[in-house]
Amino acid sequence: MSVILVPAKVKKHSGYAGDCRKAIAVAASKNRALILLSMIFLTGMVLGSLYAKTVVFEALAQMDFLFAGNFKARTTQPFVSAFTASFASAFLFVLACFLCGLSMWGAFMIPLILCFRGFGLGLTSGYLYATYLWKGILYNLVVILPGAFICCLSILLAAREGIHFSRLLASGQRKTPNGTSSSLKLYILHFGIILAGICFAAGMDFLLTVCFSGLFSF
Repeated sequence: MSVILVPAKVKKHSGYAGDCRKAIAVAASKNRALILLSMIFLTGMVLGSLYAKTVVFEALAQMDFLFAGNFKARTTQPFVSAFTASFASAFLFVLACFLCGLSMWGAFMIPLILCFRGFGLGLTSGYLYATYLWKGILYNLVVILPGAFICCLSILLAAREGIHFSRLLASGQRKTPNGTSSSLKLYILHFGIILAGICFAAGMDFLLTVCFSGLFSF
């Protein structure tokens, strides 16, 4: 009897694994655009981390308004500056995606925006590792990356929305006034939700800076 039951269990396990693979394949198929945009973002991160070997901190600090990469300021300036810098940096990229989405040619520009944002995050992370080794990695993991992950996810969603709306304009869809108005309202609503996401990410940056930045000195 036990010999007969073993194949049944194996078959059940095999069926479960097959269902998981099928579910993953379906999810990947439905989110191909987001996966492709993520790959573009990761490419920018790799380029930034490679370039970090040659950059000096002064250059990194000058680009703080774009990438919020001035990690030394988190330990010396008021904690609220972490929230302001994080939100302002993310807002610039979300705004760029929003404006590009309103153009028929914006779909070609948005991937460059993503790559540039990934470059900035890779630049900061690479510099921390190249200069401070494991101390820099720990600081990056504990203080920077949790908020940056949510922030970058919000920018990815903004890029997807911008490309989608740009393609709608380029294809000539929503020609009727009511259709255009309805699509634009939905577009603005989606970006309102994305702004809430970057606000949450900035709040996380603020909280982590308050809790852990005092444990590090650079």
